[in-house]
Amino acid sequence: MLAVTYRSMRLLEISLLAFVTVGLLAITPASADKIDLSGEWEIQEEERSYVATLDAGGNGTYTWQNGRLTTNAVTDGRWEGTWQQPGNDREGGFDVVLSSDHNQASGKWWYTRVGQQIVPPGEWGGNFTWKRLSQSPASP
Repeated sequence: MLAVTYRSMRLLEISLLAFVTVGLLAITPASADKIDLSGEWEIQEEERSYVATLDAGGNGTYTWQNGRLTTNAVTDGRWEGTWQQPGNDREGGFDVVLSSDHNQASGKWWYTRVGQQIVPPGEWGGNFTWKRLSQSPASP
């Protein structure tokens, strides 16, 4: 009887380990693509172009209006995030699709706030393209 109990306990332990492993795989975010977005990017809008300097996670600054970019997700080549411009008191979001080599992107940007005015996402904005000018060297 002791051997059956040991075997039953071992099967239970293996089952629990498999359940936990599968559960952890299921909750791993799809945004864990781990695409390196570091470097300098030229961003081209209809009326202007400027340069962003980003870390591997896609967070950093850009030269227009003392801007800041924050990446929320990169999933299946789709890059989503937010931007803030303290220089003219505006903020909003962006959604671009990366090229297969991750060195170009194109998509849309929009305002969520201009000064004190809250703007519904997608109501004001435009299209833009991104081109990586250089990639930061890998961290040691």
